Amino acid sequence: MQPKEKTAILGKIVFALTAVAMLTFFWWLLIYDHGVVSVH
Repeated sequence: MQPKEKTAILGKIVFALTAVAMLTFFWWLLIYDHGVVSVH
């Protein structure tokens, strides 16, 4: 098994990437002019 420190670092990286992806998606969905809102 992996050391606990390596797993903790990996978890933080995965969390950060997920948070950035969610923020980017919601920015595109709600704020960006050419997103879904302007199509409807």
